[in-house]
Amino acid sequence: MRFYTLKEHFELRNSKSLAGRAGTGRFFKFRDYPGFSDGSGAVWPVTFADNSLADKLIEGAIYSFSVSGIQRNQGPVSKYRDRETFLSMSSVCFESGIESSEWSLFSISDPRGLPIFSGKENPLLGTAFVETQTSRRLRILNGRSESIIRVRNFFCSSGYSDLDSPQLVLSGGIERYLHPFRTTYSDHRGQSWQMELPTSPEFALKKLVAEGAFKVFSLTHSFRNCGELSKHHDPEFMMLEWYRIGGDLSSLIRETQKVIETVSSVVQGAVVLPSGAWPVFKVRDLFEAQTGIDLIASDDTENFRSAGMSKCSSVVPTDTWDDVFCKLFMEFVEPFLASQKACFVTEYPEQMGALAAKTLGRKGFVDRFEAYIDGVEICNGYRELLDEADFASRSQSVFRQRPDLSADPQFDSAMKAGLYPCVGNALGLDRLIAVLMGTASIQAILPWPFASRFKQGSIALE
Repeated sequence: MRFYTLKEHFELRNSKSLAGRAGTGRFFKFRDYPGFSDGSGAVWPVTFADNSLADKLIEGAIYSFSVSGIQRNQGPVSKYRDRETFLSMSSVCFESGIESSEWSLFSISDPRGLPIFSGKENPLLGTAFVETQTSRRLRILNGRSESIIRVRNFFCSSGYSDLDSPQLVLSGGIERYLHPFRTTYSDHRGQSWQMELPTSPEFALKKLVAEGAFKVFSLTHSFRNCGELSKHHDPEFMMLEWYRIGGDLSSLIRETQKVIETVSSVVQGAVVLPSGAWPVFKVRDLFEAQTGIDLIASDDTENFRSAGMSKCSSVVPTDTWDDVFCKLFMEFVEPFLASQKACFVTEYPEQMGALAAKTLGRKGFVDRFEAYIDGVEICNGYRELLDEADFASRSQSVFRQRPDLSADPQFDSAMKAGLYPCVGNALGLDRLIAVLMGTASIQAILPWPFASRFKQGSIALE
């Protein structure tokens, strides 16, 4: 027997063949009017042949039903309301210990004809269905699920190897501003090792690129500790990361736009992306245009801080060069980026370079780019750093500022052996989906958001 949602029951109400149709619904009473609901978006008013039967059903209980017969009245037919369809139904309550209920001739009619479903209090979508909080959530989750499938298909069809990166690692990453979750592994002898959850699959994938893996990607959960809980952040989220031997930053930017457009075509949300190639802005040009500050002339921390304090009240005397950059960028540059709908920002200062290679012919900058959708940063793409001495110098600088971070000896060895020339990108897929759908936060698209695992109100949002 085939299962149908309530919405499908309504859409098939004029079908000549009803053999084998079944469904489920949660019983409710709205202003004493009986009905059923499910996650399809339907909130279904029903009419019983015996009105007293409605009093025997349990509000909030879930019932299964099956179609055993059909007849139709001869009422007027219109575009939105056809002849009422009466179905002979039998139903069983799923609640343990409760006897089954049976009825016949309960009608499925257009809810728009009922006064209790009119007006702003109960808005209707399409011709027949009321969208509920549950149906909105399931629609969003289905969009996220389809996006993951389409992204995976995009890379597999482009010749990338789909790799399942590990979730227990020696080093979660060495980004200066990121904090990994930590745990302990103990073997059968009682010996223990500190392990971490990855802030991204970068180290795992690059180890394989160092072995010669040509095109690799990973669609996996990443983890960020210490307050990563806000409108655009969740401590656990889906990260898409990929690396390709050869290519340059321009080709990676074009590829990134195709990935984002692939997701946009699935979710069909609130953001309409511009057609054609998206604009590409250089960080130095943006700073000069929006703040009047020349980044090349501001490589000294004191000078940069002084210039920043004259522009931005949140810049304070204890701020580092990176702090000043971030505050100015958020206050002056990001509002401009939001006006572009979709764009790329490239050539970041070397201080913000992480593991990006230095820009050829432009001292003080690196080949790093970010994509922005509606003013929200979506990804970090690099022409990857190859120079082992440069990597060692940058790593030592990070460890001096963050001695709590852990190194990955295997990754260090891979860098010493030599990484093949490559480009790579790390894209927050959950954040992208949330922005494209126009949801209130990233938590709205997650099946099990982090805060939902705790008592309501006990976890602090930024």
